[in-house]
Parts: sequence; C-alpha cells; structure tokens
Amino acid sequence: MLKIKEYIKPKTLEEAYEIGSLPYSLYVGGGLVVAGIESDRIERLVDLKSVGLDEIEDAEEVKIGANVTLSAFTDHLFLSTLYNGFFSKTARYIGSTQIRNMATVGGSIAARFGWSDVLTILMISNARIESYDGDLQEYPIERYIEEKKRNSIITAIYLPKGDRSFAFEKFARSTFDIALLNLGISLSLVDGKCKDAIVAVGARPMRARRITEVEEFLEGRDILESIDEGANLIADVVDMKKDMRASAEYRKALAGALLKKAMRRICYESGIQC
Repeated sequence: MLKIKEYIKPKTLEEAYEIGSLPYSLYVGGGLVVAGIESDRIERLVDLKSVGLDEIEDAEEVKIGANVTLSAFTDHLFLSTLYNGFFSKTARYIGSTQIRNMATVGGSIAARFGWSDVLTILMISNARIESYDGDLQEYPIERYIEEKKRNSIITAIYLPKGDRSFAFEKFARSTFDIALLNLGISLSLVDGKCKDAIVAVGARPMRARRITEVEEFLEGRDILESIDEGANLIADVVDMKKDMRASAEYRKALAGALLKKAMRRICYESGIQC
C-alpha cells in the first residue's frame, strides 16, 4: 500500500530531476503505473505534467514529447498519416480508450513492462529516446529499455521519416487484455525485396527485443518467398519463457504465425498478391 508523504509539481525539468533523485521518489506522468504500485517504500510523487513535454513537432524527424498521451499520439493529424497511417491502425491494440487517454508515451517506455505493445511498436519505428539526467542524452530505444537509467526523465521520442512498410500483430485472450505475445515488422520494399528490416517481439513474457537473425535473413530476399522460412526461423531463434498464461513452446509457435500474418499484411497493403 502506498504511503505518500509528499506530492510535488515542479515547474522545470532541472527541478524535477533534483527532487526525483531523492530516495523513495517516483515520477508521475499519466498516473496509471502509480495506481498499480503496492510498495510502501514510495514516499514522494514527482508530477511531471507542469514541466511541459506535451508537444508533437514535425521537422526533419518527428519529435514527441514524453507527456503526450497515447490518444494524442495516435490521433494527431500528422502522425495519423505517417507510415501510411500505421500508428492510427495500431491504436486499437493498446488498451482501452480510457487507458489511452491517461497513459503517456514516455511513461509507457519508462515502465518497461514486458507485455508493452508500445515498446514493440516504437522499436520497429527505429525510435530514439531523449532523456535528462543532468544533461540531455539520446539512445536507441532498444538500448534505453535494457539499461536502467536511474532517476533519468524521458523528455522526448524521435521518429525518423521514410518510405517504409509496417505491420504489428498481437495475440491476447480478449480485445483489452495484455498480450500473450506481440510482434512487429517494418521494412523497405525495393522491387518486392526486403531492405533494412526491423523485427521485434514483445511479451515473451520479457521486454520487447529485436530479432536480428530474422532481420539479417530477410535482407535482399523476395518478401513472398521469405514468409514461410522467416516464420520457421523466428520460432527457432527467439528467446521465450513460460509463465502462468503460456508455455515457451506455445509462444515460439505463435511468433512464427504472427510473423507470417504480419508479412502477408505488408504484401497486401503494398499491392503484392499473396
């Protein structure tokens, strides 16, 4: 049970970091993570809403403030068309409308939940994370979620622009349930051949990670001719664990099925007859 002694709303990033670095402090964005915490060690909540970080900027890259809600992220006019509307299409996978209205993009990354759909989606978008720990620094998202940046504050997410094809698949027991497994793939298609593929699998039940063996296999290959072999490869190489909801073997088989579905979706949306 939480026993909060202080609730603080700093006005600047520097002030927020100074207070958040004190023992037993926790940053608050949308508040959903706090609602699920049962620890009695947290004594101080540091609310980041007054710091700003809630803008979306369209320049050479797309900059998304960490306090942007998931609803604002997926419904934004420009982002709804970026990558052929990929983010709008995947919004239905990420919880309920009520959750998307509260949860922030930065908070979804910082929580590092194994079952997070957001991590997988941003990973195949080749996102970079900007964080503050006395200085602003940038990291590829896969590096950021693997390295525990103690007390750092996520300030922004950068998305590169480009002509890429995307697909995201999620398997869950119900529409709003957390994933038993999720999988995403993005790539460039040149005369039907795969280029610069990014393949990520989450809810393993560990955090999302890129599957470099499959990425390397797809490079330069015809997408149609690679579907079955790619699916067999990912089922063989991806690291899975069991939990109370599914066995490792089941998740491996599911990874192959989801990759097939995702690659066929890319073919369909690209006008390639499967």
